[in-house]
Amino acid sequence: YCISFPDFTFSDETGPEKEAPLQEQVLMLHYLLAPNPSAGPENWIAYREIPGASFYFAAFGKRAIDPLKKAFGQNISGLAASAGRLGGRSIRTGDAGFTFHVFPHVPVQLILWQGDDEFAPEANILFDKSIGEILLPEDIAWLSGMLVYRLISS
Repeated sequence: YCISFPDFTFSDETGPEKEAPLQEQVLMLHYLLAPNPSAGPENWIAYREIPGASFYFAAFGKRAIDPLKKAFGQNISGLAASAGRLGGRSIRTGDAGFTFHVFPHVPVQLILWQGDDEFAPEANILFDKSIGEILLPEDIAWLSGMLVYRLISS
């Protein structure tokens, strides 16, 4: 996206005259208003470990975890292809795992365990521990869902 100042227009650079969706504009503004997190090695935490996130956990599951399992729980190769198109970096976790840098200083890991005849698929989304310094728990739930739906549609 390209954000113009001082008029604050949010244009999608993938298409001519395409404006970013309103919720994505809000996330970008919240990110830009946040302090830069303290630098250091990535230290991964689950959504529930983010301060104040337990209240939004059900919404987070419905927005991000459930769609990820439904779309790719039996289609690991589809997840790998979509992740590659969106710049995801493969990691050695689960049956498939990828790291995405949604914003600078905001890495997100998506991890999927494929389902079979005995077990349903499982998924998890992890964040660097600094995410709570950058975005609110509700924003993090929205961001996660947006990433998952981008993967599904790519």
